[in-house]
Amino acid sequence: MDDAQADTHPAIPTGPDSFPATGPNALARPWTRAVARLADTVIVTIPFLVVVLIVLGVTGHLEDQDFPLWVRPLWALMAVAYEVPLLAWRGQTVGKLALGIKAARLDNGRPPLWHQAAMRIGLPAVVLSIPHPLAIVAASALYCSSGWDTMGRGVHDKAAGTVVVASR
Repeated sequence: MDDAQADTHPAIPTGPDSFPATGPNALARPWTRAVARLADTVIVTIPFLVVVLIVLGVTGHLEDQDFPLWVRPLWALMAVAYEVPLLAWRGQTVGKLALGIKAARLDNGRPPLWHQAAMRIGLPAVVLSIPHPLAIVAASALYCSSGWDTMGRGVHDKAAGTVVVASR
């Protein structure tokens, strides 16, 4: 490979030292990621609750003590429908945009491809769909696993080949 080709193909980051310490493309801070995830969860949950309350009210099950089995998969489907197009388009959800971070492909820094964006949210969403109280703990553990990785990559990032970096 000559020098001209080397310039068009940047080196793939191999560790935290491969990223700038601050500014654009620096690794995102854990608390920034957590607040962005919380914001995106609220953005998905508000319309989800409206739909669930309407359906339960119309069907007469609003006073039932147990939630129907379709509730968790519906939330997961709504989360996937919200996040995948935004990540594939810009690498950012509304929460990430507000906090100045983005998901990027580890190999070239561009927004994730559709299948990578689907993997990032699909993995925790599938876990959350399991009708068991520990599903929430397991899904949270997928996100929290980023705290033990030198590049801040959770299990979902590793599966998708992505990393979360600063956008500004």
